Amino acid sequence: MRHKLLILGDARHGKDTVGTILQEEYDYKFSSSSWFCAQETIWPNWGCAVYGSIHEMFEDRVNHRVLWMQMISAYNTPDKAKTARTMIERGSDMYVGMRRADELAECRRQGIFHKVVWVDRSEHLPREVGSTDLDPSMTDVILDNNGSLEDLKRNVRAFHAELSHERQR
Repeated sequence: MRHKLLILGDARHGKDTVGTILQEEYDYKFSSSSWFCAQETIWPNWGCAVYGSIHEMFEDRVNHRVLWMQMISAYNTPDKAKTARTMIERGSDMYVGMRRADELAECRRQGIFHKVVWVDRSEHLPREVGSTDLDPSMTDVILDNNGSLEDLKRNVRAFHAELSHERQR
């Protein structure tokens, strides 16, 4: 059985890149949590009144990060683990991009994820303000993404090796 992972980090710090590396090199399954939420709640409850297509809305999400966080939080009320659990139930091995500490706490309480990972690129990009209340101290592992893509791949490989070692224990 493959570990279930939660990949966190600030905007543009490399969360999806880590997910893609795990997918390409180790056959982990994931789809964009932003796309999942766009389809499940944001398009039907707001986007369809503002945009001509779900794709147009999705491409403009960077300009509405706080609104998206608020709408996903509303979708996850009262069940704070709804998005995470639904994505895992539908076949994902990873949730990439959670925004709220209360959702993380509920996922931990329910035991949905084996590891919570923070992707850090803080030497190049600032911390996110307003659209997340998560920080690296809330995670199990911090993956450094302050070097090259090859450096990140090495860091992901080392992380995966540790996961594999834990599974064998």
